[in-house]
Amino acid sequence: MISTARNVLGLALSVSLCLPCGETLLAVCLQKEEPTTVQTALHREESQEITDHRKPGVHPNDPQAILLQARAALKKGDQKAALAILARLGHDDGASHFAAGAMLVEDKAYAAAALEFGAARRTYKDPYTAGYDEALAYVNAGDYPSAIQTANELLNEGHRTAELANVAATAYLKSGQIKEAYNALRVATEIDPKDEDSYVDLCSICLDNDNYDLGLEIANIGLSHLPNSSRLFLQRGVMRAMKGQFADAEQDFATAANLAPQAVMPAVALALVSMQTSNLDKAVAILRKATTQHPDDYFAQCWFAEALLHAGAVPGTKAGDEAFTALQASVRSKPDFWHSRSLLGKVLLDRGEVDQAITQLQKAAELNPASTGPLYLLAQAYRRKGDAARARELATRLSTMQSDERESLPQARLKRLIREGAPNSTSDQKK
Repeated sequence: MISTARNVLGLALSVSLCLPCGETLLAVCLQKEEPTTVQTALHREESQEITDHRKPGVHPNDPQAILLQARAALKKGDQKAALAILARLGHDDGASHFAAGAMLVEDKAYAAAALEFGAARRTYKDPYTAGYDEALAYVNAGDYPSAIQTANELLNEGHRTAELANVAATAYLKSGQIKEAYNALRVATEIDPKDEDSYVDLCSICLDNDNYDLGLEIANIGLSHLPNSSRLFLQRGVMRAMKGQFADAEQDFATAANLAPQAVMPAVALALVSMQTSNLDKAVAILRKATTQHPDDYFAQCWFAEALLHAGAVPGTKAGDEAFTALQASVRSKPDFWHSRSLLGKVLLDRGEVDQAITQLQKAAELNPASTGPLYLLAQAYRRKGDAARARELATRLSTMQSDERESLPQARLKRLIREGAPNSTSDQKK
């Protein structure tokens, strides 16, 4: 979707429910057309063209002078003054309003940027580009209703592109309208059957809502158009693993790893299936290779440590030292990844370093308050430290929390792997 590295607005998805079916305004408006090249970054070259062909005049209301003054205010950190300066732009000067929008995006003033792109739509030479960037800016500003409205306005004007459907889907997802988001992504794949992001995001919706049969169907459709897509083989493998088809899942993960040998996620997924089928030596070997190739990848290091621990690594052994070093590297690479901190806390506790364990487990609990694992270990740490009152307090807190027994299942572990690693692992970022 529009959460790729090409998207300067840096959008990301988070969904919770999904029901395929039903027509929406989006589905009615969009018709099939020839595949369109997905463009998910703001069109900076066009705004650059605007500012390069003029030279500021002496009049204080010269558009280029206004833009230069506004940029100077932004460089000083005075966003309010910059907006007041930009308010002097002519109502019908679409090119300058577009340039102002691009400038404000650079300053992460997304709501104001959306307004400038909206003003540009009236007279700018490319109203679709201005409108697309307006919708994208609204999404990043958190104004999802306005993003949906803008996208539908463009659709009603005859602009039918996969990238626009993706923006609309993101806005729908962010506002909790899951069925509409699903429909938007399906339409995106109809417009551009080779739009890999849309298939992947459709699979993600299905995964989040336990609709693995539909996810498998979508992955298969995507692979019929993109037979060399490592990401779609990865998604299909996850769907098969969730259905308990581990042999087929392992084959898909291996294919994904072969297609993208520098990617971390396929290797981790393959190792996890090996762990679940009790082939721990294979899992350790796969992840050791992954961490050698990507020593700074927090995700690979974390799962390497977990594989070692599952294989019986204990303090004072070579494997135990490897696990400890891997977790330290993982935390250094990504301090806000709660799972690494929780595992590191457990290892520190096993090593008898109680105070250091408490530090890591407290941070893990802060990063993921819904997880019972860090709290359980933290209660153990306080009990070992002799703080019975604090240990009882944590035990009471744990008793009020719903125990997530599914976390022990291989399917749940795979789901967690995809949720936590796919958008974050640095080695898997799309270029």
